[in-house]
Amino acid sequence: MSAQHLSRRVVLKGLGATVALPWLESLNAVSGNQPARATPPKRFAFMFFGDGIHPAEWWSRGNGANLELGPAFASLNRIKNKVNFVHGLRHPGNVCDGHAKGAAGILSGIHPNNGREIRAAASLDQVLARRIGESTSLPSLVLACERPVSGFHESGYSMMYASHVSWSSPATPVPAELYPSLAFDTLFESRGSRMQASVLDHVREQLNDVSRNVNNSDRARIDEYTNSIREVERRLARLQANGGTGPSPAIRAQRPANGLPAMLNVHARLMCDIIALAFQTDRTRIATMLLTNNLSGQVYPFLGLRDDHHSFSHNCHGREFAAISRFWVEQFAYLLSRLEATREGDGTVLDNCCIMLANEQWTFHNAEKVPLLVGGGLGGAFRTGRTLDFHQSRNRKFSSLLMSLADRMGLRLDRFGDSTEQLDL
Repeated sequence: MSAQHLSRRVVLKGLGATVALPWLESLNAVSGNQPARATPPKRFAFMFFGDGIHPAEWWSRGNGANLELGPAFASLNRIKNKVNFVHGLRHPGNVCDGHAKGAAGILSGIHPNNGREIRAAASLDQVLARRIGESTSLPSLVLACERPVSGFHESGYSMMYASHVSWSSPATPVPAELYPSLAFDTLFESRGSRMQASVLDHVREQLNDVSRNVNNSDRARIDEYTNSIREVERRLARLQANGGTGPSPAIRAQRPANGLPAMLNVHARLMCDIIALAFQTDRTRIATMLLTNNLSGQVYPFLGLRDDHHSFSHNCHGREFAAISRFWVEQFAYLLSRLEATREGDGTVLDNCCIMLANEQWTFHNAEKVPLLVGGGLGGAFRTGRTLDFHQSRNRKFSSLLMSLADRMGLRLDRFGDSTEQLDL
């Protein structure tokens, strides 16, 4: 392989498929140059679920080895040293209070316009995508596990605000991909019927060429990465074989037909896998995932619950909503664990990420503070394994945290949302 074909991120192509390999440390040596210690890229992902949380279990205290977690965070115990548990930040009450506008306000800090004129604000993910999106094949990845809702809420706000976290402009929400198979196609630039076999099968020879020309560490990294792709393909194939309901004894590495998983827990895990692959391959460095809308109609039969998400939220102190809050934290923990399991440079992919999980309300119709978890150290920009309590702080603005995040990703903002200063972390 000649030097002109080598880069830190090798892109392999064949029959309509592309595979972008992860960061490889030995490619400069292959091209005849001395190995260079390159800094892995920084990435940001935001996961949103609406209508508040179960407050009694949503707590943490202490730091480091003394960090204690409430029951809502039980799934994070194994990886708690890579998470910050943030309490007390808030948006102004008129940004996220009520059900109809919180999703649109959470990543913008701007009060959406009431009435028929749609006017919100560009969300931070899209502001960052404009700044760093040219470095990757996809400027950003926008996913959802619930269909958007149309019409207007009784309060006069468009339900568009309740169904979209990511906005490219004040009047333009970014369409979210709902189908795991199509998200997979977007990630690897598949071409429909031309992609009935594994994407890896189309680039097998090129993969072998690269593996022969890198060191043992990178060869192991390529094996780990290709196994990740195989596993997602197999899960998608099992989903298709079993009608979208769960595992099947027959494992086929074949792209599934378009369709939605019948069960939300299957859907959410597949979407987490897509984000993990996107970051591992550096296809994009920005991702958002809307797990539930505001006024959500998501249902949880796998938790033994019969009613819908929004209905349970009005009994936010009940055991049913406690189970729902724990479930969404589990999806966050799953994504963090996937990223932590993948080596990158001297650490892991998670070490170079900032992954947020947030809700626009504390309890139903009460936006006194933002339930917030932040995973990953963003390449050393954040210390992790801490409880960060801002209840008594002078600056409690969630928009200030977003300004700090942007600054550590290379974009300094003089103002964002309702804030003109960064948060002291």
